Amino acid sequence: MVSVERISLARELLGRAAACDGSKEDERLQRNLLIAAAFREVLTQEPIVVGGTAEDFWTADAYHETALDLVTWSLTSREKDLLNELGLTREGRHWVHAASGVPVEIPESRLRGDLARVHREPTHPGVASIISSEDLYLDRVRQSTMSPDDEMLPTYKSSVAIAAANYDRMDWRYVDQAIRDEQEVSRDLMRGIDKRARRAVRDRLSGSRRKLKRKLK
Repeated sequence: MVSVERISLARELLGRAAACDGSKEDERLQRNLLIAAAFREVLTQEPIVVGGTAEDFWTADAYHETALDLVTWSLTSREKDLLNELGLTREGRHWVHAASGVPVEIPESRLRGDLARVHREPTHPGVASIISSEDLYLDRVRQSTMSPDDEMLPTYKSSVAIAAANYDRMDWRYVDQAIRDEQEVSRDLMRGIDKRARRAVRDRLSGSRRKLKRKLK
């Protein structure tokens, strides 16, 4: 049973989301996280932000898709009713928050990754739960196996961007072990893409350091 207080907080979060300017990159991310936090208040299982919004968060870069992807269990009838009461309507596979123009999709019921690594970002009020940078990176590497030699593939470029933005903070031992334990796609392909992505990041970081040294001389 969802308390009146949590429903009220969800309503406040959605109101703040509606007040964000979705045409501005920084406000678009804030808006999506506020909506994710609102879902978190009224759903039984914690919804976790994945997809483009998670990439936007971990890379501090603009992601051009507008849908907010959440991983959570299939919604109960009561949860669907609550979302309707909060101003969200079901349109095909999306729940649309008309006031902010954001479609919310729940593509999967199980997170491909470690729940203990989920990042919880304060949204004042509320909290948005976001897939870890490591598991998002692994997702992009996994998707890149569909065309493993294509360095222009969007998912490969995403893997490089995620690694570059979080290189010193990511748990690379965890990434290595996850690739060794992979069951659904080729481990060898994932390993090759991972090595190439890391090399690209190291080359980029080395180039940035060389430029900085020249400026300081």
